[in-house]
Amino acid sequence: MEAVKRIPYGVSDFVAVVEQNQYYVDKTMYLPLLEQQPSNLFLSRPRRFGKSIFLNMLRAYYDSSQKAKFEKRFGNLWIGQNPTPLQGRYQVLFLDFSKAGAGIENLEANFNLYCCRQLDGFMATYEDAYSERIVENFFASQSAADKLSMIEVEATRQGYPLYLIVDEYDNFTNQLLTSYNDPLYEQVTTCDSFLRTFFKVIKAGIGEGSIRTCFCTGVLPVTMDDLTSGYNIAEILTLESDFINMLGFTYPETETYLRYVL
Repeated sequence: MEAVKRIPYGVSDFVAVVEQNQYYVDKTMYLPLLEQQPSNLFLSRPRRFGKSIFLNMLRAYYDSSQKAKFEKRFGNLWIGQNPTPLQGRYQVLFLDFSKAGAGIENLEANFNLYCCRQLDGFMATYEDAYSERIVENFFASQSAADKLSMIEVEATRQGYPLYLIVDEYDNFTNQLLTSYNDPLYEQVTTCDSFLRTFFKVIKAGIGEGSIRTCFCTGVLPVTMDDLTSGYNIAEILTLESDFINMLGFTYPETETYLRYVL
């Protein structure tokens, strides 16, 4: 019974799933195909489709700080037998915007606070790669957009490739839409709002900058569309036939899973 894999219901942490003997439906065979796509990717799927665990898997695979654990985590998966040259090559910044909007009353402050904490964690992980002056200025700043810009500029100068992952990019904006708070939604997604400013920094870092890949996921494309010039370069994979089965379970995957459980 100890060998029987547990059902990871509601678990989005890929590392926890593979290291704690939980059942994982292997989607790693899509990584080589993703690497052939443009640098800025967007994929929308309904809730509970496995977006978060897939992004967590990308983080564990590409993160240079986790490279030594590749065999332990991916050895039994498809990509473990077919690794790409980009495995463990990136400094990875992971953002989950579902944790960025704790209360619409102080939305901008909460967003900035969350992003600053994640960026501070990023710098703590890769601090040795940055100069003492950059690190000092970085931690002195209280602006998430400013911190991200400093990382991007210095990483570009030093030749460090960045992989930016944004999970639940539209979580708090969807809450504004469903609560019929249209004025605040418009304020967040237009002009020089904090959200548009943040995505403008991302946009500036893609292409000739250090952000080699930016992967955003969410439930709806509405917010991405309304950001317009703030982030109008995303390659939308939502309806691409090659990626239809990348998230969620196919019939054969479900059949295999149910036979295992039963």
